[in-house]
Amino acid sequence: MKRILCLAAAALLGGATTSLAGPFACWNFGVHCICPPPPSCPDCTAPCGEGFHHSSCRKSEHAHNLINQLSCECCCDRIKAAEKLGCRLHADFCCDPEVLSALAHALLCDSCWEVRKAAAWSIAGQKARTDLGVLALYLASKLDPHYMVRDAANDALTQLLVCRRECFHCLFERGDAIAKGLKGHYKPGSPECCHLLEDCLTGCGAVAAVPATSPVPPAGKTQQLGIPAATGDSTLKTGELAPVPSSNEVKTR
Repeated sequence: MKRILCLAAAALLGGATTSLAGPFACWNFGVHCICPPPPSCPDCTAPCGEGFHHSSCRKSEHAHNLINQLSCECCCDRIKAAEKLGCRLHADFCCDPEVLSALAHALLCDSCWEVRKAAAWSIAGQKARTDLGVLALYLASKLDPHYMVRDAANDALTQLLVCRRECFHCLFERGDAIAKGLKGHYKPGSPECCHLLEDCLTGCGAVAAVPATSPVPPAGKTQQLGIPAATGDSTLKTGELAPVPSSNEVKTR
């Protein structure tokens, strides 16, 4: 009798163990080699090499009209022009490189912070993933005195460089050197911003699109600033500014 009870208890325990192990019966607890992830390979191709880019004569003329509108005295007109230049329906920087140069100039040198903010988002809207566009956004995120412009430039840069930030590692180092030399001296709308824009254009090989009717600063020399050149050497850049036109000259115009 005792033997029968022992066998019955063993059968019951065996069934319970089998039922508990059932959900885990398919698990493989063997040791496997863990393969390391593949090396990071970001897509560093030029932005103009992908997608469809077309600009008719009418569209190009419209883009240049918007560029000229960036030099209007009214801040509202400049904001609208900067916003429209970020839409491919109005302009395409791949077909008209002056669009990106004008947006970079507005981002770094316009006295109205709302224009600078719109220019930052327009560079991202154009998907201008070039040295000029990235460097202009990076410097604005570091140097702009208005926190909303810094935030907009940082967010636009993050959106522009999704999975591609490693492609511009050296450019960021150069931007840090430029920002360190201009910290405490740079002010949008002042003569120093022209040095900043000139350094960006020189290092990125772009054509300047400085508004023809931009306000003329007071006569004299600008302050000497140590701005790293494209080769890494430290140089001093000074600029002779045109004198303010007299009242008679303004009337004749």
